[in-house]
Amino acid sequence: MKKKKILYTMLPLVILVWSFVFYQLFSSFFGTPNYAKEEFQQEVNIAEIKKDTFLIVADYRDPFLGKKRKVSSSFSSSPSQGNQPTRNIKAKQPKAEKVWPTILYKGMIKNNNSDRRVGILNVDGKEFLIKEDDTVKEVTIVSIGKNAVTVRFQKENREITK
Repeated sequence: MKKKKILYTMLPLVILVWSFVFYQLFSSFFGTPNYAKEEFQQEVNIAEIKKDTFLIVADYRDPFLGKKRKVSSSFSSSPSQGNQPTRNIKAKQPKAEKVWPTILYKGMIKNNNSDRRVGILNVDGKEFLIKEDDTVKEVTIVSIGKNAVTVRFQKENREITK
């Protein structure tokens, strides 16, 4: 008898909860949508808008070159010139010659079926498989021999031995 009493009290409660769930479900799919009906209009006075000015500070390290960029201002802010753009004119300086990279010749591999030679060259700590007329880190391979390789860097030839 006690079990039937709990059943009779819980059954209306469960029916009430499920009816609320189905009502919410059907009203969201089949009911009329409630749109905002109030319109909001704002007038904008164009004369009051001020010109936005900004300055980009690009003094970060270049991720590809690994060097910091030098930022030079191309605009003068002196009041006598009226903020007119000015150009920085620099005299062209001859390019300084770069230092030769560290080059080590490891050896040569020759294919017996053809006369093609492939060498192993270490340039600045990195090894490369090279052929004649290849360019590795601005170093051009002129010729590959059994015990030496001839390379060109900035129009200067050198012979690197094992």
